Amino acid sequence: MPFIYTLLALLLVVILVVIVRTFLFSRDARQDPLPFSSELPDLQPDLLVPARHLSAAIQIPTISHADPAEDRPELFDALHNLLQESYPLLHGRLSREVLPGGSLLYTWPGSKPELEPVLFMAHQDVVPADEHTLAKWTYPPFSGAIEDGFVWGRGSMDIKCQLIAVMEAVENLLAQGFQPCRTIILAFSHDEEVLGMGARVIVTQLKEQGIRLAAVIDEGTSILDGVLPGFKGYTAPIAVTEKGYLSLKLTAEASGGHSSTPAPETSIGILSRAIDRLQSNPFPYRVQAVLPLFKALSPTASTVMKMAFANLWLFSGLVRRQLSASTETAASIHTTTAPTIFHSGIKDNVLPSLAEAVVNFRILPGETVAEVIDRVRTVITDERVTLTPLPNNAWEPSPVSPSDGPAFHHITSVVRELYPTATCAPNAMLGATDSRHYHAISDRVYRFTPIVSRKEDIERIHGINERLSLENLSLMVKFFHRLIQRWSCGQM
Repeated sequence: MPFIYTLLALLLVVILVVIVRTFLFSRDARQDPLPFSSELPDLQPDLLVPARHLSAAIQIPTISHADPAEDRPELFDALHNLLQESYPLLHGRLSREVLPGGSLLYTWPGSKPELEPVLFMAHQDVVPADEHTLAKWTYPPFSGAIEDGFVWGRGSMDIKCQLIAVMEAVENLLAQGFQPCRTIILAFSHDEEVLGMGARVIVTQLKEQGIRLAAVIDEGTSILDGVLPGFKGYTAPIAVTEKGYLSLKLTAEASGGHSSTPAPETSIGILSRAIDRLQSNPFPYRVQAVLPLFKALSPTASTVMKMAFANLWLFSGLVRRQLSASTETAASIHTTTAPTIFHSGIKDNVLPSLAEAVVNFRILPGETVAEVIDRVRTVITDERVTLTPLPNNAWEPSPVSPSDGPAFHHITSVVRELYPTATCAPNAMLGATDSRHYHAISDRVYRFTPIVSRKEDIERIHGINERLSLENLSLMVKFFHRLIQRWSCGQM
């Protein structure tokens, strides 16, 4: 009987600890908006004005290529001319530099040049549309059609919308007579989609000028509607870091010869087994990686979810299984492994002596390129497979920008002004952006695209029927109209 009483007492203690930790978890997550007073009236943009500008930009297919020789500079020139025509005040008041390749750099001098500038980013280039899918598009991918309440076409979501929204905001601020305190820099690279040099050139130039940035905002996560299960209303993850990147070429060699007398192991077989081992042994799942995100979102989470994340000491296994069940959430808690290219063989009756594959890894913050390579070598355990990082296709996870300071809180405050039901939280960007280069000249680099996205919207990015609603585009303009004022003249 005393043993049963002891068990009951222990169970009661566990229940009390779970309840208390759950209560404190949500209470500590609440965050008040950062006060800011603007002398300008709220912007009420005409829905069609930015939509027409975005439509015109989409109609110029500024596709970037891994080989810059395949680029068409005249298309980027055409986009630059369009921007000059669409935003006369901006081009009359801001200095503009066209850098090698076609990247754009604008500077709006502040009234207090001793303050560090702030920088707003986007990129001009887009990915092509797969020719095999063209018949599935409701409107052609470079039509820029304005129909059914949307602007349709490649770049409407990634990411000409952000370029246009920033420029619309600046044009309106100039028309209203706004004078920034901090200098404002606009940076629009030309080759982000191919992991190119545009952003690096911009950063190098700013660095040579001795410029250190107070804060940077680039494309990134958006305001999610129903995408994260277990949360009510809008959730707004704002990326304060992004995963690292590594593409490894795996090579296996073996004796060639005639297919009628094959050796016990061929180069294709050796390499296939190596890739199978990698996929069968994924990198460890680290639930702690998303704890800041789920803690900040906890006020709108279900009771079960609050309890689970507040008590990972007890429920980490359950949480890990739930998150790893979805490809989207699984990617947020571990380094991912994705075989993307496989080459071997020249004829159906010839044994290939060489097989090559490329495996892409997106590296979780807290891990390193060297650690990933070491683990790959350990998992494969076959000295016949050589590992070679692809040139310029390996970098570490980005540093983590602060989510407890004014720069971040200005972003969340504007989100809540425009979307009062939204809950904001820091998180990690799963994909690669130009913003990773800017950590060299700023400690506060954020990745956020202020549009409302549902799961079906996210699937359109780089996919079929990419589109953006006119309402979303208008709210983007309002967002940057407010954030520019806050970042340039508010507490930082």
